Amino acid sequence: MPIHAVGDANARHSAEAPRPQVVVTPMQARTGTASQKGSHRAAAYELVDTREIAELILHHSVDGVLAHALDGTLLYFNDTVAEHLGYTREEFAELGPYGWVEDDSLSLVPSRLALIRDRGSLLFSSQGAPRDGSAMFTEVNSRLVEYRGEELVVSVIRDITERTLAHEEIRHLAFHDRLTGLANRMKLEDDLRLALASADRHDDLVGVVYLDLDDFKPVNDELGHAAGDDVLREVANRMQSCVRECDTVARLGGDEFLVLVARLGHRDDLAVVARKLEDSIRELIAVEGYPAVRVTASAGLATYVPGESAEDLMNRADHAMYRAKQAGVSGWEAFLEEG
Repeated sequence: MPIHAVGDANARHSAEAPRPQVVVTPMQARTGTASQKGSHRAAAYELVDTREIAELILHHSVDGVLAHALDGTLLYFNDTVAEHLGYTREEFAELGPYGWVEDDSLSLVPSRLALIRDRGSLLFSSQGAPRDGSAMFTEVNSRLVEYRGEELVVSVIRDITERTLAHEEIRHLAFHDRLTGLANRMKLEDDLRLALASADRHDDLVGVVYLDLDDFKPVNDELGHAAGDDVLREVANRMQSCVRECDTVARLGGDEFLVLVARLGHRDDLAVVARKLEDSIRELIAVEGYPAVRVTASAGLATYVPGESAEDLMNRADHAMYRAKQAGVSGWEAFLEEG
C-alpha cells in the first residue's frame, strides 16, 4: 500500500519540485542519536496517511465497529461485525444498526440510547442474533461523538460468546451432578432456601420427596458400573419429566434423590407427585448389551412447617424414607412425615 505524505496541502501541490520522501530503516532508527531518532520518527509520521491507516485498522479489527445516527440511520460498519453474524456487507446494511440484536436485547435499545445520550458512553452486554440461529453474546462499548454538527453513536462490539459459554459451563458444573445433570446438593439447598422464604411470605405449601432406589446394588455388581450409570441417568430423566419447571430434582449421591415440590395446592398433592415418580421409575430400563432391568424406590414425604430450617425438612423426609425402607415392602412404599 503506498504511503502518502500529509501536511500543508498548498506546499504539496505547488509548482516546486516534490519534496523527497524520507525512508528510515530499522538499523538507522536503532543507531542514530536521540535527536536523529526523534527527527526520523517525526518525518516518518508526516509521511503517513492517517485516514488510510485508520481504515486499515478498522478493516482488520477483531472487534466489530459501527456508527449510527440517533434516528437509527446506519452510517458505517466494518467487515468484522457482518462476518461475526454471518452476513454479507449488503445484507448487514439492510439490517440497520439494531437488526443484529436478539429480541430480548432489542427491547432494551431505547433505554440504552437514553443512557448514552445522558452519560456520553455506555458499556453493556447484549445478545446477538446470527444468521445461522446460533447463540452469540457480545460486549458493546458505545460512545456519543459529534460529526459535522450532528451527534452519532459509535459502538465497538466484542464477541464474548466463547468466554460466556465457558463461564456458564463452569457455573453449571458447580451446581449440577456430573453424571445425571440433575441439581446437586449445593443447588438444592439454594432452591430450598428460596422456596421456604417464599412459603413464609406468601403462605405457600412446600413439600419434599426423598427417594432411595431399591435393588440398585445388584445392577452395579452384575452388570458393571457403566450399566449402573446408564440406569441412574435414565431414572434421573424420568424423574425430571414428572415435575414442573418450578420444582427441583436433585441427586444427593449414589442412588439417593430428593424432589423439591414448590407451591403445592394441597398436602395430598405431594402424594400424587410421589405416585407419578413411582410409576415412571418402575418401568423397565433398557441397558445396552444386557436384558432390561427394573428398579423400584422407597420414599419419604415431608411438608414444610413454618419456621423450620431446610435441613430439618430434609431430615424428616430422610427419616420417613428409612421407615419405608425398613418396612421391607417390595416396590414402592411412602411414609408421610408430618411436621
